Amino acid sequence: MKTRKEYLNGECTHREFWAQFVDKRVKAHVANYIGRDAIISSTDPHLNDIPIAKWDHVGRLLLLPITFESVGDYCTLSSLVCIAKEAARQIKEEN
Repeated sequence: MKTRKEYLNGECTHREFWAQFVDKRVKAHVANYIGRDAIISSTDPHLNDIPIAKWDHVGRLLLLPITFESVGDYCTLSSLVCIAKEAARQIKEEN
């Protein structure tokens, strides 16, 4: 596992850190709520052409495969949105 300290020290990328929280269930949840078509058709590299209110809502409902405590972090809405957006990036790359 990549720790928060490793992430802050530049020992892993943003994507590597947040990807460890993504599994099939997280991707399915994001695809169902945001919409696979909206994700695939997004043209913004940060997916900001999808309203932030949607990201906030989907983030609040995530069931994660690992805990924040296990990587030396704590849960915030911003963290949950990062995880949801990483799941969306993976969905986009798979399609």
